[in-house]
Amino acid sequence: MRTFTRVLSLVFIFMLPWEGVVELYGLGNGAKFLGFVVVAFWVATVAITGQLRKPHLFHILFYLFVLWNLASIFWSADPERTAAHGWTWLQLLVLVIILWDLYTTRTALLAGLQAYVLGTYVAIGSAISNYFAGNPFYSHYQRFSAGDTNPDGFGFLLALGIPVAWYLANLTSTNKMNGFWKFINYAYIPVAFLGLALSGTRTALFAFIVGNAFGLASLNRARLWVRISILLLLISVSFVLLPQIQTLRSFQRFSTVSAELTEGDLNNRTNNWREGLESFTEHPLLGVGSNMYRSVNTWEKVAHNSYISVLVEVGLIGFGIFGIILMMAVFNAWGQPKWDAIFWITVLLVWAIGSFTLTWEYRKTTWLFLSLIIASASLVSPLGESVEHRWDKEQQYDLA
Repeated sequence: MRTFTRVLSLVFIFMLPWEGVVELYGLGNGAKFLGFVVVAFWVATVAITGQLRKPHLFHILFYLFVLWNLASIFWSADPERTAAHGWTWLQLLVLVIILWDLYTTRTALLAGLQAYVLGTYVAIGSAISNYFAGNPFYSHYQRFSAGDTNPDGFGFLLALGIPVAWYLANLTSTNKMNGFWKFINYAYIPVAFLGLALSGTRTALFAFIVGNAFGLASLNRARLWVRISILLLLISVSFVLLPQIQTLRSFQRFSTVSAELTEGDLNNRTNNWREGLESFTEHPLLGVGSNMYRSVNTWEKVAHNSYISVLVEVGLIGFGIFGIILMMAVFNAWGQPKWDAIFWITVLLVWAIGSFTLTWEYRKTTWLFLSLIIASASLVSPLGESVEHRWDKEQQYDLA
């Protein structure tokens, strides 16, 4: 039953990049509905087996962070709004625990990463479909995305997939399907660039470059003829795509990066941040309450910056816990074998860049990748060597 639950969780991960495409009347989006199904089967699995994996310090800290967000109900100007957001945090806590309990082998971990890449293909397909249907998310610059996902978030989702695709493509395997999966992952690079061009997301462009820097560095591990073949393939595809992409108004938005950085206000973000930080000086310790950033700025918008959002909403205490969680992810990434460490650090860099202009501290994708970093670190022996399975009797609770 645990295996079946893990398979369901893989489908859930697969759906995350395009969760805004499928809406079930009265049940939310498809990924949310499947998430509840996964929870139900996982609870049944734990009840039947009587076993639950012991939490990592990461999970204890996240538990405290969720509790602090819930506690902010008592000083929030709108307790109902904060309480409603608390339900989101509780769902994320359950997700993190489930991922830790199910992803106990390298095989499962790699399957989770591959499921994410496959899901981004579906998201890109949805954006392309919207393009041909003449259905932009934003008419200004004709920006497209998957379903009702904001183009900024859509571009960020694709950028996160770049280091993942490179990492999976460069793994050595004796699997008969190895060639097929290599093709799928290498092909993702130009396909993701097409999706990024449709989104017109400037911050994601920087994250895209960082992800590809890791990919190009990882090619040093491949044989010379493989490196040449891959580079020729990517260059050839680029020559085919670029003439088509250059005509997109969304792609032309990338040309405004320099002017926006030197003369602009990042689409009014800097003004939004300034008002948020002014509010922080009035409530430095506790913050204004979870999900209350809209109440402290003239435009009634979210922060569009995960770090400022956490700082303003849950104060220095909440920000301190959040910062420790992120640092723990960094240390756990760094302590892994060389290329695994570089890969996970790259994922964190991509996330950090995207989170500078997006409110992603409560997004499922954020906690998916942070959880997988911790799960990956648990598969490393004290000598720094990768092992297939580290979950033994000492790492689980016996609930019987």
